Amino acid sequence: MSKNPLWMVTKFEFIRQVKKPSFWATILLIPAMVIGVFVISMLAGGNNAEPTLDENIKIAITDEAGVLPKDNPMVVKATKDEGKQKVVNGEADLYFYIPANFKDEKKVEFYHISEGLELFNRDGELIKVVLKQALSPNFSDVEVTALTGSFEVQDNKLTKSGEDSNALGKAIIPGIILVLFFFFVTLFGGRLLMTVVEEKENRISEMILTTVSAKHLIIGKILSMMMLGVIQVLALIIPLIVALIIYKDNPMVSQILSSIEVNPLTITENIILFVFSVFLTTGFLTYIGAITPTAKDASQFIGPVIIGVVFPLYFMSSFMATEPNGLVYFLTYFPLSAPTSLMLRSAFGTLSTPELLIGLAEIVILSVIVIRFTIRTFQKNAISFELVKPKLFKK
Repeated sequence: MSKNPLWMVTKFEFIRQVKKPSFWATILLIPAMVIGVFVISMLAGGNNAEPTLDENIKIAITDEAGVLPKDNPMVVKATKDEGKQKVVNGEADLYFYIPANFKDEKKVEFYHISEGLELFNRDGELIKVVLKQALSPNFSDVEVTALTGSFEVQDNKLTKSGEDSNALGKAIIPGIILVLFFFFVTLFGGRLLMTVVEEKENRISEMILTTVSAKHLIIGKILSMMMLGVIQVLALIIPLIVALIIYKDNPMVSQILSSIEVNPLTITENIILFVFSVFLTTGFLTYIGAITPTAKDASQFIGPVIIGVVFPLYFMSSFMATEPNGLVYFLTYFPLSAPTSLMLRSAFGTLSTPELLIGLAEIVILSVIVIRFTIRTFQKNAISFELVKPKLFKK
C-alpha cells in the first residue's frame, strides 16, 4: 500500500527544515531575546517604591472595617454602589472599598474609570500609603495588616456609564494570537517562498513533480510550515510561562495575569481566523515563488506582501477607537490586510459577529482561490526561468 503523497511531502519538508542549524538558531534566538527583554523589564519594574499622594487626585474610601480614623477626609459614608457612582459622576477619581471582613480576607476593592487599554496602573497602591500615614501607634490586628501592606488591592475598571470595563484583559488572548500570526508569516512565509524558488532554480522541482502532484507539493509545504510554526510557538511560550511563574508576585505580572479574560467563543473565532489567515498569506507568498525564476527576483516581492499584512498597525489609533472609521472598514476587507485588521478589531472589541463572519468567509474563499491558482501556476512553470505574467483565466 503506497503512502499518502501529501503526508510524504509534509514529513519530508518538516524533517529537512528541522535538520538545519539555521532553523534552530532562529527558533531559539527570538524567544531568548523576548524572555531577556521581559526579565529586564520585570527587574526594572521591580522597584516597589510607593506612589505618592497627589492633592489633586480626589480619593473616596468606604471603611466598613474601621481601619481609618473617622475624621479622615477621604472616608465617606457610602455603600459600595454609592462609592462606584461617585467615580462615574466625577465626584471622585479613585474609590476604595475596605470590607468589614478585611482582617480575614485581606482584600481592598479599587474602582476607577478606564475605557482604554490600560496596562500598568499603580493608583491602587495609594490605599496602602493612606493607611500607613493614618494609623495610630497602638496597632490592632487589622491595623498591622494595613500597615504592612500585606493585602490585595482588587482593581475594578469602570466605563463612564458605570459598566465594568476590562479592555486590556479582553485583548490579551486575541493579541497573543495576532503576534503568533506575525511569527508564522515573517519567519516561515519567506522561508516557504525561498524553498519553492530554490527548488525551481536547482531543477529539483522537475524531479519532484514526477513523483507527486503540484497540489500535494504546495499544500504539503504549507502544512509543514505550520508544523514548524508550532515548534516556534512552543519555544516562545514555554520559557515565557516559566518566567511568569518565577515573577508571579511582581506587581506588573500579577496585574496582567489577574486581568486576563478567557472567552471560549472569542478564542475559537480567533484560532479559526488564524489558521485560514496563515493559508491565505502563505498562499500569496507561494504564488510569488511559482511565478519568479530566481530567489533574487522573489525577494523583491516579499516586502509588499509583508507590508500589506502589517499595514493596519500603522493606524493603530484608528483601530483602538470605539467607532471604526472608513479606513478601518477598508483594511478589514482588503485581502492582505484583512487578517491583521480582523484580529485587531477582535482584540479591541469593535468587531461585530456579522463583520467577523463576512471577513472570515472572504479569507476562506480567497485562501482556496489563491492556493488553487498557485498549484496550477507552479505545475505549468516549475521549469520556467522567466518571470511569469499572471493569467486570471484559462485560454
